[in-house]
Amino acid sequence: MRVVADFVHFANPIMLKLLIDFVSDRHAPIAYGVAIAIGMFAFSEVRSLLFNHFFTVMITTSVQVQTVLTNAVYAKALRLSAAARNNRTVGAIVNLMAIDIEKICQVMPITQHYWSSPLQLTIAMCLLWWTIGPSAIAGIAVMLLMVPVNYFSSVRIKNWQVEQMKVKDERTKICNEVLNGIKLIKLYAWEEAFEEKINALREQEVQFLRRIGLLGRIVDAGNAAAPFVVAVASFSLFVLSDDAHVLTPQIAFVCLTIFNQIRQPMRIVAMLINMTVQAIVSNKRLKEFMSAEERVGIDYETPVANNALEMRNASWAWKSGQTDLKTLSFSASTGSLTAIVGAVGAGKSSLLSAIIGEMELQQGSIALNGRIAYVPQQAWLLNATVRENVLFGREYQEHLYNQITTACELLADFAILPDGDATPVGENGVSLSGGQKARICLARALYQECDIYLLDDPLSAVDAHVGEAIYEQVLGREGLLRHRTRLLVTHGLQYTKQAENVLVLREGAIIQQGSYDELEQAPGVFKDLLTEKARDEAQPATSSSSDESSDGKGDKETTLTSSRRSESSRRSGREKQAKLPSLPDKNLEAVEVGKVKLDVWCSLIRAATYRYCIPFIAFYVAHFGFQVARNLWLSNWSDASANKTSVSHDDDIGKRLGVYTALGLMEVTAICGAFHFLVLACQQASLNLHGPMLRAILRSPMHFFDTTPIGRILNRLSRELDVIDVMIPINVRQLVNNMLQVVAIVIVISYSTPLFIAAIIPLTALYVFLLKLYMPTARQLRRLESTARSPILSIFAESIHGVTSIRAYDKIDSSCRSFEVHVDKFAKTRYFLMVVNRFLGIYLELFGNFVVLFAALFAVISSRFLSASPGLIGLSVSYALTITEMMNMAIRMMSEMETNAVSVERVQEYTKSDGEAPWKSPLPPPEEWPVSPTIDCHELSLRYRTGLPLVLRVVDARIRAGEKVAIVGRTGSGKSSLTLALFRMVEPAEGSVVIDGIDTSRIGLHELRRKLAIIPQEPVLFSGSLRFNLDPFEQCTDEQLWRTLELCQLKDFVSSCPEQLSYPIAEGGKNISVGQKQLLCLARVLLRRAKVLVLDEATASVDILTDSLVQTVVREQFAGATVIAIAHRLNTVAGYDRIMVLEKGRIVEFDTPSRLLADRNSRYSRMLEKSKRAENRRK
Repeated sequence: MRVVADFVHFANPIMLKLLIDFVSDRHAPIAYGVAIAIGMFAFSEVRSLLFNHFFTVMITTSVQVQTVLTNAVYAKALRLSAAARNNRTVGAIVNLMAIDIEKICQVMPITQHYWSSPLQLTIAMCLLWWTIGPSAIAGIAVMLLMVPVNYFSSVRIKNWQVEQMKVKDERTKICNEVLNGIKLIKLYAWEEAFEEKINALREQEVQFLRRIGLLGRIVDAGNAAAPFVVAVASFSLFVLSDDAHVLTPQIAFVCLTIFNQIRQPMRIVAMLINMTVQAIVSNKRLKEFMSAEERVGIDYETPVANNALEMRNASWAWKSGQTDLKTLSFSASTGSLTAIVGAVGAGKSSLLSAIIGEMELQQGSIALNGRIAYVPQQAWLLNATVRENVLFGREYQEHLYNQITTACELLADFAILPDGDATPVGENGVSLSGGQKARICLARALYQECDIYLLDDPLSAVDAHVGEAIYEQVLGREGLLRHRTRLLVTHGLQYTKQAENVLVLREGAIIQQGSYDELEQAPGVFKDLLTEKARDEAQPATSSSSDESSDGKGDKETTLTSSRRSESSRRSGREKQAKLPSLPDKNLEAVEVGKVKLDVWCSLIRAATYRYCIPFIAFYVAHFGFQVARNLWLSNWSDASANKTSVSHDDDIGKRLGVYTALGLMEVTAICGAFHFLVLACQQASLNLHGPMLRAILRSPMHFFDTTPIGRILNRLSRELDVIDVMIPINVRQLVNNMLQVVAIVIVISYSTPLFIAAIIPLTALYVFLLKLYMPTARQLRRLESTARSPILSIFAESIHGVTSIRAYDKIDSSCRSFEVHVDKFAKTRYFLMVVNRFLGIYLELFGNFVVLFAALFAVISSRFLSASPGLIGLSVSYALTITEMMNMAIRMMSEMETNAVSVERVQEYTKSDGEAPWKSPLPPPEEWPVSPTIDCHELSLRYRTGLPLVLRVVDARIRAGEKVAIVGRTGSGKSSLTLALFRMVEPAEGSVVIDGIDTSRIGLHELRRKLAIIPQEPVLFSGSLRFNLDPFEQCTDEQLWRTLELCQLKDFVSSCPEQLSYPIAEGGKNISVGQKQLLCLARVLLRRAKVLVLDEATASVDILTDSLVQTVVREQFAGATVIAIAHRLNTVAGYDRIMVLEKGRIVEFDTPSRLLADRNSRYSRMLEKSKRAENRRK
């Protein structure tokens, strides 16, 4: 089909020769000329229909390939080994899906040009030989000369693109980390440091794009000049090689038509080389990813009778060449409880990872009998409803579900969630507290009804009495799992008393094991831990547990987790359990409708700057001016030659050839200038669109991140920017080129055959009608395509973060099927968009073929009734033969430009989003502020957004300078909200927060937040050096850093690393333990030397010794500071000056521990009593 279309394409030069012969022969019948005109139309239309059908087949294949590759990358990502995952960041894998697959699929529809373009060029050369004989050799030589130029240029471009993609991967990775850790970044006022880091990477990326663009445009200019150079070479050799050679209109314009027709394959070759280079780079990256090491399933042996799990002399490693767990030997009998304890970094979590096959077994053996359920230390949730997270793909069984949610203390949470268990949890469980997430993960494990349960410290994120209740109802002797094998990693030594076996780990080895009673009597690490625990419990104040509900069931609230819950919409969980609606996503991405607004186009031009746009247009106009002048000169030359019997009669041949060459050289110079300014304009636009968007994102308030999926934002920062970087420059160049070409064609045809002007008006009306019919549909499909892409990236990133859980539950296949549903939705919109493009192509080419018909018919009429010269007729029709392609491309590029401008629109959408308060104020506070860190809350009321209920209600309190205050209260009581107000993460609805006499609402956010410090419950680290994670602004000396690390007992760890302070922290800090992350967070606040410190469940994920260390360091290093603690461990508020009890957003008690305990009816006393009763039940 394509071969036939290519041959038919070159029928028109032959028909043109026949038409010029007809014009030259005054005696030929007019019917013959009309037949030639109809024949030109017929050949053009046949070629159009064949080509569009062929292209439809190719785009269908392209969509299929994209679907297959996207699904394959997702499936591969879920099967990567731990070592392979460590070598690939989430950002790099997201780029594979968002960009690399796209580049491969972009080249798919034009792959046939690998043979089609050479075929067309061969046919063209044959026709040239037929027309001018051996003189065509000069043209062939020029064409062959372009081959090595294109080849070496493509090699250089390929190398640059490899480097550019590396930088893009790094930028996407950092963006992903920033979005995941945005809360901590805002709390620490680190936005500018990360903005600078991302912008620096973006500038590197754009520099590579500039090099690629400049070299690519040089190649494009060479390819654009090729037809002219071929013409000069061929015509020069033709007229100078033999005096008998006369450049008649038949020869000149048949050759000119051939030269014009080889522009397209030459342009396609240039574009194909560029796109192929990009596809080769992307294909290499995909091949490397797809050939990466996969997790090898463990060949589990069968344990001896009555044992569910055995490990014999097993050594494990996260990657080859090292040993992380050494010669482990232990067994767990069916239905037993095994507790695993040890200091931070001892290897407790790694042991569980080894059992589920995440680590490499180096020696020894493991025996297993039954299915495994796994609860990770850091809770992972799907962006779905609470119930869907618990079910995790299993059928809903009401009795089992109710039993499990009751045991996991979730009913009280269902009562306060807006839609009970049908409430969407948001991305990363953003709408839930840390304790709620942990308990949902535990409920998920229970609902799978497995045989062996691996539990990685799931009770650390909940209040003491809630943890005790869950332990009894789930893990204890009468719990739901009493007949199941349980391995529990814990820092709570009280949970080890009922364990049949206790494993004590240190540096990846089991140094003690036995029952609680045995280890309690034996000297060693376990006894030391018990001694430390007893010492802490002997301190005066003993609890800050929350009075979550009247029956003691509930959960603490993780601070800084926005509580966007309407009081009026709270319903009981049991009422919701009767329903199981598949709720629509409440955060579906808004889709713009209608035309791309004028402001978007203006913003694109402003981003590219007028100093580059105006010269670009001017040079392009000059380029076509010289082109038209060159061809008019050729028309005059051929007419003059046709009137001579021999070229020797023409004494001006040197002048004519010289002028023709000079005009052509000016044409080439102009196009080079245009391409140069285009590259500069595009580079400037890339920087100017990215910078404000990034700053606007970083300046967005927290509720923006709470309600916007990370994948949606990443789509703007990756795919949409890639369209701006790559596709829009191509669109602009081709649009301007084709529009000016159409104008030039119309001018030339109208000048040559004035009758054609009569056809312009109806043809223009047809084009406008078609454009109005097509553009709204294509534009909206492009928006839908972009919108359909965002969930793919969100789900992909979500699955990468939770890959361990997905594999542990053997949910890879079901996850892939769920992912494929979203990919299919995207593929549908993509396919419809491309098919609509084919619709446009068929009708555009039909109208263009009518232009050819009218131009040829008017040429026939003009030659008989207006005495038009053969030269002008030849020029007119040769130009008309190109208008189909030019008009087609012009309107197509106009459409693509508008559809791709949707990317600019979506970038601008974030650029114009509402930001939080200014980072800096015109009148900043004194540098030494706060001198006396007294905190006053004056009638403070707070709501998260307009229209939502108050979460703090008229709070009046004073925390004196240097005072240590603990805040307690049930979930939703306002603990988090008070901390949010302190950091101005949410602005007060009424009232104020005053620190040392200054109203915090009157100063900049950074001026406030840099004077405060916080240790969050969930530690966040970023890829980069350890130094960057501690001091991103490089304000501290090495001595200060080492001193701080020593205080946090991290000096030995850092000293043992070859890189020391430059030790590379992996993405998300996955190369160090959670406890070590928390100690690094402690080091951060020590370096800040803030006079106000907030502890947000700071020791929830560390052992008792590390907990004691943190408390000691805080007590000693922040002796004169004001400390506010939200904690649930019994010993963490010991010695605090006052306790603040919150309930329903109000302060109900605020006094010293001794006074509160003296009143047996106080809420704090009742909390303590419940905690003691829970502890007694454990003994």
